[in-house]
Amino acid sequence: RNDNSSRFGKYIQLQFDAEDPMHAAYAGKSIPSAVLAGSKCVVYLLEKSRVVSHEVEERTYHVFYQLIAAPDDEKEDIWDGLVGTDNESFSYIGYTDTTVIEGSTDAERWKDTVDALAIVGVKGEKLRTLMRAICTVLQLGNLTFGICPENEENSVITSDDELLKLAGLMGVETEDIKKALLQRTVEARNEKFTVPLDVVKARDSTNAFAKEIYSKTFDWLVRTINDATCAERNYDRPLKEGDCSLIGLLDIFGFESFKINRFEQLCINYANEKLQQKFTLDIFRSVQEEYEYEGIEVGEIEYPDNTAVLELIEGRMGLIAVLNEECVRPKGSDTAFVNKVSSVNSDSDVLVKDNFYRDYEFGIKHYAGPVTYDATNFVTKNMDNLPVDLAEFSKKCSNDLVRGLGGEGGEAKKAGGAKASRGRKSGGLVSHTVWTKFRSQLVSLMTNIGETRTRYIRCIKPNSHKAPRIMEHLSTVDQLRCAGVVAAVTISRSAFPNRLEHEQVLDRFSALLKGYKSEGSVGDGDDLTLQADVDRLLSKLLPIPFNDDGTQAKVPFVSGKTRTYFRAGSLEHLENERVKAFGVYATVIQSWVREYQARSTYAKWKQSSINVQARFRSHIARKRYNKVRAACITIQCWTRRLEAQAELKRLRENYKATLIQTHWRMAVAMVSLKRSREASVKIQAQLRGAIQRPIFRKELAEAIEEAKLENQLKSLQRKLEEAEAKRIDAEKKAEEAAEQKAKEVIVYKEAPAAAAKEEEEPKPAEEEKKVEPPPPQAGQLTEQQQILMDESGKMLEYLRKEVFKLRGQNTQMKADFDLLKENNQRLMDANASAGASFAALNQHAKQLNKTNTKLMTELEKYKKATHKLNLAHVEAKEELRMKNETYVAEVQSRLQYQGTLRGIINMVQERCRDVRLVEDILAMYDDCEASNIDGNSADMMSEYSATPGSQSASQRQNQQRTPDSASNKSGAAGVFKSFFGGGY
Repeated sequence: RNDNSSRFGKYIQLQFDAEDPMHAAYAGKSIPSAVLAGSKCVVYLLEKSRVVSHEVEERTYHVFYQLIAAPDDEKEDIWDGLVGTDNESFSYIGYTDTTVIEGSTDAERWKDTVDALAIVGVKGEKLRTLMRAICTVLQLGNLTFGICPENEENSVITSDDELLKLAGLMGVETEDIKKALLQRTVEARNEKFTVPLDVVKARDSTNAFAKEIYSKTFDWLVRTINDATCAERNYDRPLKEGDCSLIGLLDIFGFESFKINRFEQLCINYANEKLQQKFTLDIFRSVQEEYEYEGIEVGEIEYPDNTAVLELIEGRMGLIAVLNEECVRPKGSDTAFVNKVSSVNSDSDVLVKDNFYRDYEFGIKHYAGPVTYDATNFVTKNMDNLPVDLAEFSKKCSNDLVRGLGGEGGEAKKAGGAKASRGRKSGGLVSHTVWTKFRSQLVSLMTNIGETRTRYIRCIKPNSHKAPRIMEHLSTVDQLRCAGVVAAVTISRSAFPNRLEHEQVLDRFSALLKGYKSEGSVGDGDDLTLQADVDRLLSKLLPIPFNDDGTQAKVPFVSGKTRTYFRAGSLEHLENERVKAFGVYATVIQSWVREYQARSTYAKWKQSSINVQARFRSHIARKRYNKVRAACITIQCWTRRLEAQAELKRLRENYKATLIQTHWRMAVAMVSLKRSREASVKIQAQLRGAIQRPIFRKELAEAIEEAKLENQLKSLQRKLEEAEAKRIDAEKKAEEAAEQKAKEVIVYKEAPAAAAKEEEEPKPAEEEKKVEPPPPQAGQLTEQQQILMDESGKMLEYLRKEVFKLRGQNTQMKADFDLLKENNQRLMDANASAGASFAALNQHAKQLNKTNTKLMTELEKYKKATHKLNLAHVEAKEELRMKNETYVAEVQSRLQYQGTLRGIINMVQERCRDVRLVEDILAMYDDCEASNIDGNSADMMSEYSATPGSQSASQRQNQQRTPDSASNKSGAAGVFKSFFGGGY
């Protein structure tokens, strides 16, 4: 419902180092200068119950959510049990659907909180100690309790894991936690007894411990902030507490009334009753001061007094005293408190005790309305002392903030135990109750406020949706009543409900008295003269009435220095008389206006008739002109038609001649292409022949030489075979001759010569067979054979070289042949490509011819269209010229009409005294102007909507224009005629 509610009251004191008033007066200063030196803050009634429980649609304190949304590394540094947790991990927090508040998430606000704490010195180990104390509060809420199996009246902690985490966080043993939360030490007659707690009391004890830790942590943080901001410790020069001038800002809880109202609401409403009493007295004092300043006698001013409510609460036998007494009694209870309050204050008008109330319910009639309170746990909440078991246990904790609870709780318990034995006569325990401490704080606060000049600021919440521009009237009125604004208005309006400034009285009511003339003037600053004028005027308008018994009644008005105060009904009477007088004046003004309207209507009708005649003459002249213009256009069309026909004939002849020339040039180009192609083929053939003939001759010569060499090789081989055969035969013959040597000695001397001669001159094979040479000797045949062998080797070597040479030439010839073949193929491909290109060029030429024909046709069409557009342009230009002349005449007529009408309006404004009639006439004038402008605009749009080349549409529009304009003029005159309700 409210994201910015602090849930506690606070009184902020701004400390100033102020200049001495005497020194400021000597220096010529009307106000002494001051410098802000520091600040302090006092807190009231922290709502501790919100720590352990809150409504489903609300959230608990923001720091819990910010701590859960902190980064994991920071959470681990504070307590490793926070890592990986969310809001639902802790029962004190639970689920919430609010993740963003005023555009910032909880994680972003955590960073802002840490930075703010660092400014006041809470950082490092101090910050870690503070956050671990808050973690202790959260972890206490995760403990669960169950019934002890051995004894149903006892309880045990069933969440062992959460218990171990809490023991590690607080630095104590688990048994110490169980002993502190599950048992209570009771002292009676100097003996101590240990009493086990059931599940409900154990849970309540845990919640009380968590609330106490949070409350003390909060108090420590407030003290730390005060130490960081107070002027006594932080200002440039040393200041004592009484040396500073103060401005106090009190931001305290407003009046509360819920479905169920408990102890916290009673304390809050008690504080609001005290503040309302101060507020009422201040308002009464301000009204009294106003009347005294104005010089008016102050009679009895009734105002709502809440003294009875405060007496019921803080009286000798009031709620505070009875509740404190129940806290002292050993068997004090909430029901006994309610019964005792009802019996002791039975004669109080502000105490409500309905028959339908339960035993623990009672009601109080507060200034803002009756409130019913539920007294359940009033005694427990008023005690608010930490049990000695928890106080002793907190001393064992490693956290400094939690450990600090031990001293305060123990001392409170000891003081209570020592003084409770003395019964009701002792006030030691009573002084430690919550309500007593709060009352002391409130008395001190009221004392401080009483010593200052008080200003009040009331904050009103317009709607519950926190949306702009929405006002919920019922809730707003309730807030105004609870804030005491309604009571303040009642006080200020008690004697004289209505008041006006003297200037306003003279301005509004001087017209009611005929012949009245004010002696002073408004704004001259002479209050006495204005007061005398008002008295003289109102004395005649509001004579003092008489009662039924003949006595004089109260004066209906009183004039002060600057204001006039009216009693109930007086101002309403004057306003009624003023309305009646205005009705009479309006009748007179209307008669003058009707006369003026009749005259104006006659002048307008006269001018309208002149305009109608002018328009009719203009229509006749325009009609005659249109006929002449139509005839001229017809003649021009026939003339242009004849010229266009001649031009078309010439263009067609040119087109046919161009087509014939194109075909002729194409035929000549085709013949030239064929001849060129045949010539190129012949040239290519001759060129190839010239290139191939030397190569062929060379190859032919090489082939002949190769054939010769092959024949020689074959001849040599044959000779070699023959020589081998001869050698064999010679060896055989030598062997035979050796056998016959002894018998015959025949020497053939000519054998070698004959053999050589046979070698040089070879003979046919038949002759060789017939002639057998004589067998040579064995030695000579071997030498010849050797010679032949040497010659044969040389011949073979020569032949081998020639064969290699011929093979290389053959390879080169093959390469040249392949190159020629490749060139020939390229030439054939180029020829084929040239043929294809020629075919494509031929096809492209045909396509260009078709495109040229099409373009010529379109050109003819465009020329015709251009010709038509030129004709339409000339016609439109001529028509626009005539329209311009017509419109100039109409504008001049319109300007003359407007000037006459404006002169009439000026005359009415100068001579007519009825403002309303003047406004009506001006409104009629504006209507006439608007209707005339709309009519002219419609004429212009209708004229320009026709096509310039359309003769019939133009003629019809010219025929209709003048009647429309005349109707507009007659319509303007009709407005005046209908308004004045008559003819002339």
